[in-house]
Amino acid sequence: MRKLLGYFAGGFLVILLAIIISYQDGHENGEKRMAAVLGNSVYNVWEGYYEIVEDSNKEMTIDSISRMNDRLISVKAYSNVVDRTVGEEVLLPIADKLLNIGTGFEDGYRENGNFDKEKYMETVEEIEKVITLFTEIYYIPNSEGS
Repeated sequence: MRKLLGYFAGGFLVILLAIIISYQDGHENGEKRMAAVLGNSVYNVWEGYYEIVEDSNKEMTIDSISRMNDRLISVKAYSNVVDRTVGEEVLLPIADKLLNIGTGFEDGYRENGNFDKEKYMETVEEIEKVITLFTEIYYIPNSEGS
């Protein structure tokens, strides 16, 4: 009887250990997946803002403003992912404000046929400041790929 109880206790410990190891592996993999999603989202926010600044050097047309707004919609979505992952609402309000400004440019053009180029350039300067702050806050030197 004692042997049977020993085998039962040993089997129970093996099963319990297997469950704990399985849970730990799943937890670590979950953290890795979350880090990958966060890293991808951070990059996409930065890239969206960067492309808007790059495009600002080109001729300002309704198509360029529409592209800017499309990028801002994407930036807003990725900002939401970043903010929800880190538990702080920092990027989403900025993206939302910039999207409202960009939508205003597009609406203004559709109403009167021209752009407020001065306000557009001020907005691009603000986006450049956001990129600088974003890089200071979210970039970790020598961390690419990890």
